[in-house]
Amino acid sequence: MAPTEQRRTAESLVEAFNNMDIDKIISLRSPDCTNQILPRSIKLPLQGNAPYEKRLRFLHPIFENFCLTVEDILEDVEARRICMWLYAKADTAAGQYLNEYVWILQFDESGKQIINQKEYVDTVMQKEFYPKLQAACWAQGKKD
Repeated sequence: MAPTEQRRTAESLVEAFNNMDIDKIISLRSPDCTNQILPRSIKLPLQGNAPYEKRLRFLHPIFENFCLTVEDILEDVEARRICMWLYAKADTAAGQYLNEYVWILQFDESGKQIINQKEYVDTVMQKEFYPKLQAACWAQGKKD
């Protein structure tokens, strides 16, 4: 069976991240798409496209050789949702970045645009790695 339009969009999103093609990433999102980084305990605000794009452009030079690998994918065609378990790695000034994500993507009726993204992150890695990364970036003059 041929992949659905939303499956092709999800795969295009992963490819765009692997190429760090921020314009492509944003083009796959509806104009009013929201992104929420979870769990809620890390207290990051819901983001629309403008702050999401700003964050990606800030992170782009910090994460070299960024690569996402899809470990598993579940699709609910009727609900227009895809859940992806992803493994990420990149090179940074603080050493190798290794992280896991779970993305829950909600699509428009065409399946060509993401209307909502929930992004679960490995909070243990976040707590351990990001202070080191911030210190390394400050040392190199890249300030958040």
